[in-house]
Amino acid sequence: MDDGRGRILLVTNVMPPLVGGTPTLYDRLARYAAPRIQVLSARRDPDLARPIPGWRESDAGRAYPIRRIPWLRPPRIEHIRRRIGLLDLVAIDLPVMLFVFCAVVIEAIRSRAKAIVVCELHGLGWLAILLSLLTPWRVVIYTHGEEVVQASYNRLARLRGLALRAADVVVTVSSFTRDRLIGDFGVAPERIRLVVNGVDLERFTPGTANEPFILSVGRLVERKGFDRLIDAFALVAPEFPTYRLKIAGHGADEAALKVRAAASGAADRIDFLGGVDDDALTDLYRRCTFFIMPNRTLADGDTEGFGLVFLEANACGKAVIGGRAGGVTDAVIDGETGLLVDGYDVDDIAGAIRRLLGDEAFRTRLAEGGLAHARAHGWSWVTANFIDAALGPSSSDSKGEG
Repeated sequence: MDDGRGRILLVTNVMPPLVGGTPTLYDRLARYAAPRIQVLSARRDPDLARPIPGWRESDAGRAYPIRRIPWLRPPRIEHIRRRIGLLDLVAIDLPVMLFVFCAVVIEAIRSRAKAIVVCELHGLGWLAILLSLLTPWRVVIYTHGEEVVQASYNRLARLRGLALRAADVVVTVSSFTRDRLIGDFGVAPERIRLVVNGVDLERFTPGTANEPFILSVGRLVERKGFDRLIDAFALVAPEFPTYRLKIAGHGADEAALKVRAAASGAADRIDFLGGVDDDALTDLYRRCTFFIMPNRTLADGDTEGFGLVFLEANACGKAVIGGRAGGVTDAVIDGETGLLVDGYDVDDIAGAIRRLLGDEAFRTRLAEGGLAHARAHGWSWVTANFIDAALGPSSSDSKGEG
């Protein structure tokens, strides 16, 4: 895949074996761009301050080069920080930042990178600033949404505006996030590249049968809208007595959601599946009647940056229902690949469920539109767009290889 424009060093804390949409995104980019992309990640979880279980075995099975260092950003270790007060800046943050900066520079030289892509705005924005000021590489920041709209949670996160304006290019996954980058942080529109997320078309393919259940998948947290989904399903359940609701995932709200389901009046038809592996998830997509995740934007700005699960369900030939919030408006084309609802409005969610369960022809039309949409967003297409954004045309790039 090398066209002479050079290589990319991808710097990120979140790679498999960590699970979720973001680790999957970076893994697929590196896989489809191999050997163009070199990954630099961490052996330790900065939030938990302990080694990531299974990272060695996970890396050994990857088809792309990946190296790990102990830390990529200062660990939180709040119990220590509280004891030493402001000394944590000198005793913890600055030494780790200096180590990380040197490690990134060495890895960029080693891998003969032309561009360095910084993939964590809150925790690594400072790195983008230093690289832009002190090194010759093209500096790219990869944003997804939540890190742009949420309030800063620590002193490093307060640097994100400076980081975004210092970068040569900012890659983002949705027009929603692009508009926030321009309006909230003053990023010049010509420096933003929109590269929507892709879907693995080798893994996510249609099945042969629909079974009478509605599927929802994701971390069990407030912005995903599982609470309103349970309430909405309870409203329509008496009208469609053969259908069940299956919810896959773990999260902070899991216990509260189970209590809510038990009190909903439809408890015997709501199944919590817990975490599911890749094969089980694909099987669930293929067998469900349709997919739903009525996400919403929270008061602190927390929202979905894109919503890869909708494309995955579409690729399996299923219609989808999503919340009209954040980047999901790019992932779901209302009336063509699925339906968009107000994630706060139980009646609106129930109405969309009722419409898809009650009108098979309409549901089939959405499923066919969703499948065509997903097939236009395979990883080969996304990877090519990402490489163009990260490296740019060689004749216009003023920064050289390290």
